[in-house]
Amino acid sequence: MTTITNSKSDLYLNRVRLYQYLKEFLYLRVYILILTLSIILSYSVYFLFDTKTIAHFDKENSFFEIMTPIYLFVASLLFVILFLKSKNFYVLILSFVLFFGAGEEISWGQRIFDFKTPETLKEINVQQEFNLHNIELFNSINNQHHPKKGIDRLLEINFLFRLFTLFWGIVLPVCLYHINSLRFVATRMKLPIPPVSIGIFFLLNWIVFWLLHSFILSPENEPGYLESANEIFESVAAFILLILSFYFFSTRKIIRLGNDIKAII
Repeated sequence: MTTITNSKSDLYLNRVRLYQYLKEFLYLRVYILILTLSIILSYSVYFLFDTKTIAHFDKENSFFEIMTPIYLFVASLLFVILFLKSKNFYVLILSFVLFFGAGEEISWGQRIFDFKTPETLKEINVQQEFNLHNIELFNSINNQHHPKKGIDRLLEINFLFRLFTLFWGIVLPVCLYHINSLRFVATRMKLPIPPVSIGIFFLLNWIVFWLLHSFILSPENEPGYLESANEIFESVAAFILLILSFYFFSTRKIIRLGNDIKAII
């Protein structure tokens, strides 16, 4: 009898949780629509333009390369404003990470201010630029411009970035919602908890990128054609971060930092 009662309780609890996920999805439907359109429109360039136009997106100062640091800078600014209002240390860390990412994307203004890369950095930088993410240790290729393999890829900035976004945007909110002890810790620490219905777009962005690289795009096309997908991926990911920063800023009076959105809707 007790087993049957427990089973019914578990079933009821699962239904309640599923309903809360659905409510979150509906509550954030505008965000979800914007992000869905951003992925569709961004990757649709491969089906709307010719190969030469698409290859141009991999060049310096192309549309997606310009938009990526802009998204990151604006997101960083919103987190700075949120920090000034909340005095939350984790928000300040997020702001710094996004600002650093934006600075790295434009090589800290090297092309704007036209300054040279120091020789010590130039020797170990794959693209000989003034940034850290293109240092051989953190890049996806070595100084001979050969792709890295195996354990050497663990320190790639792209890999670490994807790992961070998937953990922060999906794993963290899901675990905190289902594990009471973790939720208690997050609430006490006032960690910024993103809605999983927004964080899931980090995964969707990666899946679309992977499908294009693995099954749709041909590496035999002219240089830059395949690589343009990398720029699109980074730009979409930066846009998702911008949307998340706007979410935290716009809901600051409704949802306290450390709380999951499902707790108040």
